Amino acid sequence: MPHDRPSARPRVAVVLRPDAREQLFGPEQWETLCRTGDVVAECADAGELLAHPRRAEAEVLLASWGAPLLTAGVLAHLPALRTVLYGAGSIRLLVTDACWERGLTVVSAAEANNGPVAEYVYAQTVLALKDVHRRSRRMAAERVLPGLDGVPGIHGQTVGLVSFGSIARMVAGHLRRLGTRVLAWDPYADEALFREAGAERVAGLPELVARSRVLSVHTPLVPGRTEGLVTGELLRGLPHGATLINTARGAVVDEEALIRVLGERPDLQAVLDVTAEEPPSPGSALYTLENVMLTGHVAGTVGSERRAIGALLVEELTRVAAGEPPLHAVSPEASLLRA
Repeated sequence: MPHDRPSARPRVAVVLRPDAREQLFGPEQWETLCRTGDVVAECADAGELLAHPRRAEAEVLLASWGAPLLTAGVLAHLPALRTVLYGAGSIRLLVTDACWERGLTVVSAAEANNGPVAEYVYAQTVLALKDVHRRSRRMAAERVLPGLDGVPGIHGQTVGLVSFGSIARMVAGHLRRLGTRVLAWDPYADEALFREAGAERVAGLPELVARSRVLSVHTPLVPGRTEGLVTGELLRGLPHGATLINTARGAVVDEEALIRVLGERPDLQAVLDVTAEEPPSPGSALYTLENVMLTGHVAGTVGSERRAIGALLVEELTRVAAGEPPLHAVSPEASLLRA
């Protein structure tokens, strides 16, 4: 049941760089936000917020990239704060235990970011199954028209998804429409999620890797648990001509082992939107290996896509103003399993 409607608009502190505000909100969205909430502070960074004379009034903090880490010290400046609307995906650089101890409601716009990531994976999967990455390099180097022998094509091919969260399930939906067979591994996901997505659940990572012509990594980086999850031994089990796609976090894959395996097996391809160090160090072999494509964190929302984040934030503020619970709140437990 919705809570009682508050008698006044919620007081909102906004922490957004000017360029971020323009990227996230069009004029109409911003007007709706200001009509829905009483914006008592509009700041470009954390320093401005903590020095603002009306900071103590803020009941809602709306922020995005560059937001302050919400430590107990920062929260002491925001005694009225009850809700955080975060216009980005991962909340790891935003929340601390002090947030949960205060009982804050923390909303992430990850769902608005997830669609573009899934579309990127879908597109790169199609290119991989058309052998575009390898053919393009060969044509440039040899000035030849490669034959079509060995190009697998899309229909009936097997794509493996490492973890089966929201993005992976979107990817599965895209690929099923192409007649692609989708496998997924996730020891924490409910069986019903696999059935609903039409994906075959695989019990172990080695089996998933060995069966996947394209292997896409979607595992969040959880310190001490998922670092180096995709090992060199697993990568050596990829079928001939397979492609690895990583849009999750670079450290989920053992990067040194990946470099060694790619050097040993020129038949493999790696499409890396994320790397352990961003950018990789100047001497990294990732720049020079012919079977690596680095795309520099472009899978998530960019350009006009970011307006979807702003729309989600406005919708959630509208719910808060109406005394209703947000749809995209993150629980303390769920925060531990996010990237």
